[in-house]
This record gives sequence, structure tokens and C-alpha cells, in this order.
Amino acid sequence: MEITMFIIFLLCDLLIVPICWFSFGKNMGEYKEGMVLGVHIPSECVHHPDVSSLSGKTQKSWAIFQKINFAASILICFLCFWDFLIFLIVWMIWIMEYVAGLYYLIIIPHRKMYRLKLENGWVDYSRKMIRIDTSVSAVSEKLALSWKWHLPILFLTAATAFLVVATEQKYDMFPSEMTLLWALYGSGLGVCLMFLALHIGIMRIANRVYSENSEINLAANRVTKRGWTEGLTYASWINGAAWILLSICYYYFGPDIPVWLYGGYTILITAAAAALLIPIGMTVGKRRKILESDREPYYTDDDEYWKYGWYNNPDDRHILVQDRFNSMNYAFNYGRPGVKVGVGILWGVLGVITIGVIIWVCLLMDSFDKAEVIFTEYDGIYSFEAAGYDSEFNIDEIVSVALIDELPEEDYTRTNGGSTDKVNIGHFRGKETGKCMMFLFKGYTPILEIQLDGMTIYANSKDPGETESWYEALKNN
Repeated sequence: MEITMFIIFLLCDLLIVPICWFSFGKNMGEYKEGMVLGVHIPSECVHHPDVSSLSGKTQKSWAIFQKINFAASILICFLCFWDFLIFLIVWMIWIMEYVAGLYYLIIIPHRKMYRLKLENGWVDYSRKMIRIDTSVSAVSEKLALSWKWHLPILFLTAATAFLVVATEQKYDMFPSEMTLLWALYGSGLGVCLMFLALHIGIMRIANRVYSENSEINLAANRVTKRGWTEGLTYASWINGAAWILLSICYYYFGPDIPVWLYGGYTILITAAAAALLIPIGMTVGKRRKILESDREPYYTDDDEYWKYGWYNNPDDRHILVQDRFNSMNYAFNYGRPGVKVGVGILWGVLGVITIGVIIWVCLLMDSFDKAEVIFTEYDGIYSFEAAGYDSEFNIDEIVSVALIDELPEEDYTRTNGGSTDKVNIGHFRGKETGKCMMFLFKGYTPILEIQLDGMTIYANSKDPGETESWYEALKNN
């Protein structure tokens, strides 16, 4: 389990940081499309001392921030081998720090550049009018790949629900294992649905006017929308194929699915991310070549709508617009009331979930460290309980009872529970033993082994003689 989580999170981190580093930072401080740091200024002002100073400091801060976080993201993953719950807390804190740092290093320099523009009077009021190229708008739907290409893989992915149900009926699995399986199904199907929704949204986004020449506008918008919709379609198919393959493996191997198959699943998910990003990245170069050939460029000085670091234009009916800071990306129009409410709710929910998970993990870790194994018997029903996990059985279910000095030598996978330097508590699965529950303090012997029909329970106590008393109580009955 630790190896699987390490591989998954490491691959995610190796994608997240470089993508953000180069997609947002590749033009950091450069003069592109009449802008520096997302602010329109005259070309003769690019080498102004204040502009050069601000650009240089921003580029340096960006590089240092990304290098530190790239190294930190890799090192944090090794905490998986020490304690996964601690790793989860540290990783969530790191990702919040990273996202906050990205916004700070993009928005703050942009605001400083905008103030610098106003202080120096670099405002061209003749360029404030927003234009529409009606000839491009008329063929807007034909610029992108049809959204219907998502439907076959979406149908196949949804149909694997029958395979999940068949897997549940075929194998004796813990509820936690089925919860994980359904969660993987939900994520596979949910991502396909999300890509379809984004595809439709991209098709409906307003076309951008780059030039006085309609042919240039048509070519640039076609490249952009085609790249995005192709990338979303490719990613949807690979994502769906990754889950379908995993669901088939679950059906044939059951919960003891080999670790390398999880690795294959992770590689396919990584390939889906690449399939999305590569076509989008290629559109940047293609669009640049188109615009460089233009002899009638048209730039709109709409910096007033971006002065806070995000787009806010109440008069623009569009919800999504091309991002000012990353031409591969799209940004919300916060001037629309619905967007403010929706994004506010989204960030609020994510914040509550994040804080809730951190608090829950901290409480869970504390409960494991302070755990006490409690053995009870009432009216012929026996039970073990520790740290919120329990197992009940009656005397007729017992196949054998024994005292052993150590666990059988085999690999155990924790499916739901906790492992710290002090305890192993919860649901586990051994390659030979199969389903088992552990209520164990590490370093204490003997261990009580209770063989049930389809389940094995391992338990011990820190108190001398208590484990032996449990053994006598079960053996004599």
C-alpha cells in the first residue's frame, strides 16, 4: 500500500510543479502581445528602469519558489514509508502553500505593474474598445472537435458499474475495499463527465479578436479551440480506458490485485494528463506563428478588467475567457454574479473539506497512539475493539484459537485502519491468510490468533497475562 501511494503521489507531484512552473512562468517578465506581467504598456517603455527591475525580481522569485517546491514535493512523498497519515497532512499543507504561493507570485507583480502603468500614464484610451469579428463568430461551432466523440468512452466507463457489482458478488471483500472500488469507479466516470462539460464550455467561449484580418482571427481561434477540444477528448478516452482496465483486473484478481497493475493504472492516468496538455501546449506555438505573420495586429487595452489579477467585467456575458497569464488556460469572469457565488461556494467547500480532513487525521492518529484493546463477552457474543474498529463473533464461528509468538511471515496490506510505530489496528489482507483484523501492539507477545470462517483475528495486550486470559476464555468455551 505504501509503495502504491508513494508512486501515485510522486507522479502527481512530478506533473503538478513542472506544469505550473513552465505554463505560467514561461513568459514571466517577457514582452508578449504588447504586455509585461499581464499589463499592456507601450513597446518603448519595456526597458524603463522600474519595469526592468520589477520583471527581474519577479523572474528570480518565481524560479526560487518553484525549485524549492519541486524538491519539497519529492521529499514529502517519502513520508509514505514512515506514516501515511502524517504524509497526508504534510502533503495537504504543502499543496495549499503551493497554490497560495502561485497566486501571490502572479497577482502581486501584476498589480504592481498596473500601478506603474497608471503612474506613468501609459494608457491608450483609443484601444479600450472591445471588438467582435462577426465572420469568425458565425463559424464558431465549426472551429472545435465535436463533443459527441466523448460519448462512446463515457458509455463504456459507465457500463463498468456491472463489473464492479460482479466483483463484489464474486469475492469476499471488506466494506472498505468496496468503498475504494466504487470511489475509483466514480472518479473514472466523473473525470470523463468533467472533460465532456469542459469540451462543451470551450466550444461556447467567445472568440478572441487578434487582428484586423478575419482570416488571422479565424486561424488563431481554430487552433486554440481545436487544441483544447482534441486534448480533452484524448484525455477522456485514456482516462476511461485506465479505469476499464483496472476494473477488469479487479474482477479477475479480486482485492489481491498486484501492485504493478496499480502502477500501470497510474501510468495511464499520467498519459491522460499528457494527452490533455500536449495538444494544448502545441496550440501556443501554432498560434504564435500565426500571429507573428500578421501585419494588422489588434490589441485591446482591457487592463482595467484585470487590475485585481483576475477578470472582472460585468458587461461581458461570458463566464469563461482566455486567461491573461497563461494562454493555455481559461479564467472565470468574476463580474458575473453567478460566478462569484459558485466559485465562493467551491473554495469554501474545498477549505472546509481540507481543514476537516486535517483535523480528522490528527484525531485519528491520536486515537491510535492512545488505543487500548478491549475484549468483551456477552451472551455468547465475543468482541475486540480498539480505536473505533471492532470485530464481533460467536463461539460457533471459531475454527481454531492459538497463541503465537509472531505474525505469519507474509505481506499484509492494510485496507482500512492504522499502522503507527506503536500499533496495527483495523482491516488487513494477507496473501496467504486472506481477510484479517488486527488489534496489535508492536513489540508485545504472545499474539492471540483466532481463525474464523473467512476471517482471522490477531490481538494482544500490553498487560502481562491478559492475552493468555483471552485465550483461556475462548478455548474453554
